[in-house]
Amino acid sequence: MKIRTPDDPDAKGGLPMNRFAVTALAGCLSVAATGAQAGADLIMASSLPQVHFWVGKHMDLFADAIEERSHGDIAFTRFYAGELTSVGRELDALQGGAIDVAAPLLAPYHEGAFPLSDVTQLPTVGTSSVTQTKAFLALMDSKTELVDGKTFYDYEIAAKGIHAWPVGTTAAYAISFANKTPKSAADLKGMPLRAGSALHTIFLSELGATPVTMPSSASYEALSRGTVEGTILSIGDWRSYSLQDVLTYTVTGVAVGHWGSYLAISDTGWTGLSADEQKLWADTAREIALRNAELIEAQDTEVREAAAAKGSTFADLSTIAPDLKAAIETASTATWRRWVEQTEAAGHPGLATARLWAKLVQDQGGKLPEGVAAYLEKGA
Repeated sequence: MKIRTPDDPDAKGGLPMNRFAVTALAGCLSVAATGAQAGADLIMASSLPQVHFWVGKHMDLFADAIEERSHGDIAFTRFYAGELTSVGRELDALQGGAIDVAAPLLAPYHEGAFPLSDVTQLPTVGTSSVTQTKAFLALMDSKTELVDGKTFYDYEIAAKGIHAWPVGTTAAYAISFANKTPKSAADLKGMPLRAGSALHTIFLSELGATPVTMPSSASYEALSRGTVEGTILSIGDWRSYSLQDVLTYTVTGVAVGHWGSYLAISDTGWTGLSADEQKLWADTAREIALRNAELIEAQDTEVREAAAAKGSTFADLSTIAPDLKAAIETASTATWRRWVEQTEAAGHPGLATARLWAKLVQDQGGKLPEGVAAYLEKGA
């Protein structure tokens, strides 16, 4: 059985359900699913709208593929746009039994819960959604011990009562401005710029800007009102928040990292699947992650071309003022150092994680900012 919510494009007629009704329905479904046959009906929820590339181009693709390939033995009741869980509360919803599957689980918004997952946001050169998704899959698969015999997966995922796989990482995060065109490094001093994560805060502070932390969903209003004068975000992600209407100048040519997040299922949901169903799930998750990455990269190009046609400017790092270019490059290298040092100071294996990530990025043809390799080799 599959219940359609008003957010479902296939829903027809009927009265809209308010949030309380949806939540109550989800609770009933969760109780029913617990005693049902293996994989009968799993509650899948996203804090993001269907227009987001991690929902319409991942969550739905994954769910459709699993339902088809399991011949209906695994079915999903899907909820969108925060109906059941909000940004940064996906882990609570999984652990508390409110949902079975988070698509995606936005790890960087769970403060302190996923201390190593920000590693995908470290600045790189010549990387794409596809290459970084392959690197992220390799990171999750890696048997390299980071500390106390634990791998990356052991440290970040296994102890939390969930099972997880990467979604496609975003395309390169770029520095974009609203009605501002910085001509020198001095122009960035004190400028309020939106940061979406702790790592972005590090990067912006190294630039001399004033980081303002907020989710992307709040960016449009903040940019329109001048509360912030720019943001760090992948260009393809503009479409999800209508930012192509307010962002006018973007520096490209260096990736301020690639945001990585997870497709996650609770232990209860996972153990309710048979061994064959678990294999189907894992294989499909890997396949859809890479397909998602291809679609993300294509959307990045589409949004960039459409914005350029409307007058938005995209300036490659090699073409901007030398002192501004140097400031961005220096901040990129310093971000690696500060992330490692802060992560280590918090008691987590930052150096070992950064070294492993650097290798996996380079294995996929990506490059590190100048000075990063020497720093990692020398150690913190």
